[in-house]
Amino acid sequence: MPTRQGWAMLAAAAVAVITGRVFGLIELFVIGVALAGALLSAIVIVNRPLPRLGVRRILRPATVSVGELARVDLQVTNRAGFHSPRLKLWEPVGDRGGAPMQLAPLASGESCTAAYRVPTTHRGVLQTGPLRAERTDPLGLAMRSRWMAGADEVMVVPERVPLRFPAVGSAGRLGEYLRMKAYGQTGSEFHSQREYSPGDDLRRINWKTTARVGTLIVRETAQEGIRHCTVVLDAAVDAYDDADAFERAVSAAASAVAAAAAAGVTTRLVAPGIDLRGPDVAPQSLRWLATVQAGGDTVDHTAGGHGHADGIGLVVVVTGHSASRAAAAATSRIGPDEALIMVTTSRAPQHGKGFQLDCTSLLAFADGWNELVLGRSAT
Repeated sequence: MPTRQGWAMLAAAAVAVITGRVFGLIELFVIGVALAGALLSAIVIVNRPLPRLGVRRILRPATVSVGELARVDLQVTNRAGFHSPRLKLWEPVGDRGGAPMQLAPLASGESCTAAYRVPTTHRGVLQTGPLRAERTDPLGLAMRSRWMAGADEVMVVPERVPLRFPAVGSAGRLGEYLRMKAYGQTGSEFHSQREYSPGDDLRRINWKTTARVGTLIVRETAQEGIRHCTVVLDAAVDAYDDADAFERAVSAAASAVAAAAAAGVTTRLVAPGIDLRGPDVAPQSLRWLATVQAGGDTVDHTAGGHGHADGIGLVVVVTGHSASRAAAAATSRIGPDEALIMVTTSRAPQHGKGFQLDCTSLLAFADGWNELVLGRSAT
């Protein structure tokens, strides 16, 4: 196909031929024919069969967090029995540009490698490819393009901050609250025996030992830790001040899911239209959170059932402010053996049940969470 220069040359050739014919100027006629012949030769050159080229695309890595480095390596091998021509390569990346490359002539069996970086400033799925090769003649009068390789995807997952998952023995305010919750659990593993104290559960009295020693003896069991964690992401558009606030909420939810899954507790992610749980909840949640957009109804984390055994639970609600509909729904449905952490992205006054955490920045969220779990000494 002629390029812009090719079409201009074709027009110049037509003008020269017509002018030479009308005015009898043989020189212009010859020039016009020569220009047309040059364009025809260029078209013949670019339409010669291309050699068989093998392309291998390597994503390093295929899944990356926002802000981390990622790149794509392209390896091109000439699998034909003759030299390949000089080619221009174009690899689209996402919907806002691509990577241009120049491929020098390759001998039979020769390979070359090129690489480019993938933009990871925003979460989502970036499509790389398909790879296109363009062949032009030496004068740039004609061009022919050919698709050489299909497309692949790079998944950019939300940014996560490191969080210490709470336990019954944690030093922070949450640990103390969980210890009070644990006192109401019967437990399953014997720990020790002691004398009865006012307020102890009468069901824990060991009557055989009491009869033998003549005083009330209480059987103590090992305190159970957190058995399950439910992370609720409020995706309502009106719950957030702006798009950046929603992005922080997505990152906070991803961080909480990762911390719970790494601690080995039964983990669940609940959001409008989604209820993820099971052994692969952490990678599944990251893939879903990579593409989630604001919108949807109020989330009820009890609608699908807890899906876990009895025991102490942690409910983490990530929303725009503590007065949102999702926050009110979660607060009204919190169980007696569950601790509530409300993570909000706005600076509005905090109110309601549970522990309140500021997520006006990811750093503030991480500091507040770790202080809640480990105490002020952790900061």
